[in-house]
Amino acid sequence: MPGPALRINEPSVVHETIDDETIIIHLGTGTYYSLDGCGAEVWALIEAGAGGDQIVSAMRQSHDCEPALVDREVLELLDRLVAEGVLVADDATRPPTPMPEPAGAPCGGSFQTPTLHRYTDMQEFMLVDPLHEVDHQAGWPHAQAG
Repeated sequence: MPGPALRINEPSVVHETIDDETIIIHLGTGTYYSLDGCGAEVWALIEAGAGGDQIVSAMRQSHDCEPALVDREVLELLDRLVAEGVLVADDATRPPTPMPEPAGAPCGGSFQTPTLHRYTDMQEFMLVDPLHEVDHQAGWPHAQAG
């Protein structure tokens, strides 16, 4: 995943990490996600401004695991986050980001595949703006027709 630096697609994407799980909501699509395994650790590195190569390197340092496995799984997660519109290319010209300190292994010490779970069951409700896009006769949570 060398190439353009990545950043969280804010303000369209909001997120929160609780314990070892990261919850991500894409407000533009109404899709929400959860990251488990070592996903919260990868997300913390993304938040710190680490690039793809830095994230892979930090994950290798934090976990005693086959480097090729770490590379493949972390890069696959980053690619998927980009495909979902959660991460976007960051074209801003900035000085190089210093390597974040490895955060230890909040996912339990051993490398656990960072897994992105995708949920669409609440899209209809998340995409309704309760103040402006409601059917005024039926009320919220009923969207206007059309």
